[in-house]
Amino acid sequence: MKKTYIFSGVVLIVIFVLFLSSCSEPSNLGAETHNNSSKPTIQYVATRSDTVQDMLWLADVNKSDIVYDLGSGDGRIVIAAARDFNAQKAIGIEIDPNLIEESRKNAQKAEVTNKVKFIEGDLFTSDFSEASVVNLFLGHKPNLQLRPKLFSTLKPGTRIVSHQFNMGEWQAVKELTVRSVFLGMYGTGESIFSGNSYVPDYTGNELTPRQGDRIFMWVVPAHVAGIWHGEIQTEQGPQELKIILHQNLSEVHGTFELSDENKLEGVTQVDLWGSQIRFWCHPNKFPYGPKELRFDGQVYENTMSGKIITQEGKNKEYTWKAKREKVDYTGTWEWPCATGERSVKLNIERQNGKLIANYQDTKILPVTDFYDFGGGFYFTLLIGRTEQGDFVMTKDSGWLIGEAVLEDGSLKGKIEFYPAGENPMEPNIEPIRKEWKPN
Repeated sequence: MKKTYIFSGVVLIVIFVLFLSSCSEPSNLGAETHNNSSKPTIQYVATRSDTVQDMLWLADVNKSDIVYDLGSGDGRIVIAAARDFNAQKAIGIEIDPNLIEESRKNAQKAEVTNKVKFIEGDLFTSDFSEASVVNLFLGHKPNLQLRPKLFSTLKPGTRIVSHQFNMGEWQAVKELTVRSVFLGMYGTGESIFSGNSYVPDYTGNELTPRQGDRIFMWVVPAHVAGIWHGEIQTEQGPQELKIILHQNLSEVHGTFELSDENKLEGVTQVDLWGSQIRFWCHPNKFPYGPKELRFDGQVYENTMSGKIITQEGKNKEYTWKAKREKVDYTGTWEWPCATGERSVKLNIERQNGKLIANYQDTKILPVTDFYDFGGGFYFTLLIGRTEQGDFVMTKDSGWLIGEAVLEDGSLKGKIEFYPAGENPMEPNIEPIRKEWKPN
C-alpha cells in the first residue's frame, strides 16, 4: 500500500552543554541503574523527605489510590504514600537488590508492610498498569524514553509526578517550586532547543542548580483521535453530528459537521482531562453564541457519551452518544523530502497488537516515540542520532514531529520540522509546518 503526501522542511539536532554535577550522566539522574547499553544509566539519589511529601500532596494521593514509585531507592516515597496519605496500596520498582532489602526493612520500621510491596526489576520493562499515581525522579532523557509506555499502559486519569525533570513538549497540568537544592543533587543538560516547547528536548521549565526544586504533574489522557459520529436533536429533527479530533499528547483540536439544512461546519475546541472531555463547536458562518454546540461527557475506548447543549433560540440539553470509526493506518506513507530530491516514508505495522513505526530515508530509523490514539497517531523522531548515541550535524538532522487522522482513506494532519542546521553556532532556523494532504 502506498500513499503520498507533500510537505517540506528540515529537521533539528541537539547539542548538549553539560552542567557540572556529581553524576556521570547529566540529565539521567534518579534511582534506577541499567547495565543494558540501550537504556540509560540512572544513578540513585534520594529525594528529600519534605519533597516526598510535596510530590504526594501535588498528586492528591488518597485512600483509593494505587501508588507506584519507579526507581524506588530506599522506599521512602512508597512508605510515605501508605503511612502519611493512606494510599490503598503502594509499590516500588527498583533494580538494586541492596536497596530492595533496605526498603523492606524501612517498611517494617514504619509498620506498613501490609500496604506496600517492593519489586526487584527494570522500570522500563515492569508492569505498572494498575497504578493511579506514578512517581518519577529519573532524568529528562529517561522520562522521554518511558513516556510512550505511560501513554499506552496507564488508565486515563492516572496522575504522573516527576521530581525536577519534565516530559518535553508534553506540558504539565501542575507545577510546584518547593525550595533551593544542593549543588551536586542532579545533573542536567542544555540543548540549543531547550527553550522550544514544541519538541521533546524542551527543558525551559526545569530548574538548574541554585534556582530551586521543581515538581511536575501530568494526567494521562484518553485516546480520542479519530472521527466520531452521533445523532442529536435539532429544530429540523434528528441530525448526524460528525466530530474529527486530532491529538498531540494531551492537546486536542478538531472540526465538526452537522447534517442539518444549514450544513453547519466549523472549529471544535476541546478540553480533555483523563477520560472527561468537553468540547465547543463554533460554526464558521455564525458569530459566537448562535448555533453553537456544547458537550460534556466521558470517553471509554470507542464510545463517547454525555450531555450536549444546542443553542437554537432557547438552549436545549440532550443525552448524546457517539461512536468512533474503526480505521487501519498500517502501510507505507510516502512524501517528498524537503532537504533533497528523494522520497521519505513512514511505515506502520501492527505487531502483537501494537503499532510499530519506522522512518525510511537513506537509512531506516525506528520511531520509538510513537502514540496510537485510537483513530489517529502522533510521533516524534530525532534524525541525526547515530547507533553510538552521538549526533551528526547535517542539513537533514533535526526533529521530525507529525500527527494525523485517517479520513476517507487518506492521512490528514500536520508534519513539522525543527532544523538544527549544519553549523552548531548559527542561530536557530525557523521551523517549517505543513499540512499532510494526499498527492
